[in-house]
Amino acid sequence: MRIAFDIDGTLTPLGKGQFRSASLAFPMRLLFREPLREGTVALMRELQADGHDLWIYTSSLRSRRYLYLWLLCAGIRLGGVVNGTVHANALRGRPVTASKYPPAFGIDLLIDDSAGVEAEGDRHGFRVVTIDPDDVHWASKVKAACQVPAESSPRPDSPRV
Repeated sequence: MRIAFDIDGTLTPLGKGQFRSASLAFPMRLLFREPLREGTVALMRELQADGHDLWIYTSSLRSRRYLYLWLLCAGIRLGGVVNGTVHANALRGRPVTASKYPPAFGIDLLIDDSAGVEAEGDRHGFRVVTIDPDDVHWASKVKAACQVPAESSPRPDSPRV
């Protein structure tokens, strides 16, 4: 299953104290200052060990290279990254107006903190697991959603991003 994670408010806190998080180990934290939500690395490693393809899908304009390297330094090899630029380019000319549209990238499940993205999923027919910042059992919620088989839909003929 191809699973994508949002960054801001989902894997990284929007402000101090939003949820427990930790920075990368020294010296990597000098280059990558953003902390990861507690449990992120363990969850992603487990999902990869189960054969899932992990992506990042963010509306931010962080570079794809930065996101690949940041998570690689945490021990996570990503299958792809969709940032705001990649998203805008992929939806250009399509009759879809959504802040995120995972089907354009063959993504089966999106993990996000936004109720608005969840509503877009309902409207456009894609799966979203909404994670609350206060949910200390968020990883279990994600794992449970991954046990539900993805609907068989063809992958788009687009290059890996």
